[in-house]
Amino acid sequence: MTSGAAPRYRPTEADVPLAGTFGARAAAGETLAFSRLRSYEDALAPKWPQEALAKITSYIERRANWDSYGSQPLRHDTGMFALQVLMAVMQPRTPMPSIVPSASGVQFEWHENGIDLELHVTGPYQWEIWFEDHTGQYPSLSEELTSNFASAREAVSILTKR
Repeated sequence: MTSGAAPRYRPTEADVPLAGTFGARAAAGETLAFSRLRSYEDALAPKWPQEALAKITSYIERRANWDSYGSQPLRHDTGMFALQVLMAVMQPRTPMPSIVPSASGVQFEWHENGIDLELHVTGPYQWEIWFEDHTGQYPSLSEELTSNFASAREAVSILTKR
């Protein structure tokens, strides 16, 4: 080893997984397959981003008058901004919201643990928040938002911690 070079990692016996039917140690150079786990990242990745994208995409692809009241499909820019909102406010343990279309946009809704929280996105940087804590621990909130996500992040944080 040359001076200044970091020492090279060498696995110990404890690091080498057991292999085979009876748990024999894997031989040097032997490839081990873990069929139920494709990667560490896959195991930890939340499922909600894919589900949210699929729902919002389906709302963008709807035909005109999808609700028989003359509503138009969700605009692409509104749908993409809605996804940005969700990505900005969700935390690792936040439950997946209900994602519902509206005549003017898309709405994210949580109704659980004594909290009602709704985020209604009607266009890029045009959205509203409604928050109600039925325990009375936090004040109700209803406001229009643009690019400041702070109140939505705080409301989602309260929901997640409860």
